Amino acid sequence: MTHRATRDVVRRVMPLLEKVAPTTVDRARLLQYLSARVGVDWGAMEAVSDEAAEPEVGAAPRRIVVRDSASGEARTIAYPSCLDPALEPLVIEEYKRLAVGDRLTLMAQPLFDHFFAESHCARCRWRGPEFAPFHRECRFAGHPVNFEPAGNLALDDGGNASG
Repeated sequence: MTHRATRDVVRRVMPLLEKVAPTTVDRARLLQYLSARVGVDWGAMEAVSDEAAEPEVGAAPRRIVVRDSASGEARTIAYPSCLDPALEPLVIEEYKRLAVGDRLTLMAQPLFDHFFAESHCARCRWRGPEFAPFHRECRFAGHPVNFEPAGNLALDDGGNASG
């Protein structure tokens, strides 16, 4: 049963890992790091240290040491080089949201904007506050589900489609 639950969590968080980490190795490091950080937040692990370290290939020069609350075993986890420290709190919160599988939660607006504002939102036909329900659906899904290119529609000064 534990194996299936773990597999389900990984399936739910994989879209986030793919957005942040460019390679399979980076995704594995990111998954390990996020799991440890969230384990500390949820009380399954204890943070022992967070320190500078000798850089490894694919890892930033920072490591955390966590101790399993049940077994007492300590592990050293390298900070993944693909994770921008400025995005770390948002990525951790998104990981938690996806890991627990809460049905009625939304990706944080700043993280959604980081991933999709330029590539999708700025070119979408459904811009503006009058389309807020469309925007919430996209954030609920964690990716643009209502994206339609603005096409030949004229835009007013506020960037809203008209026509």
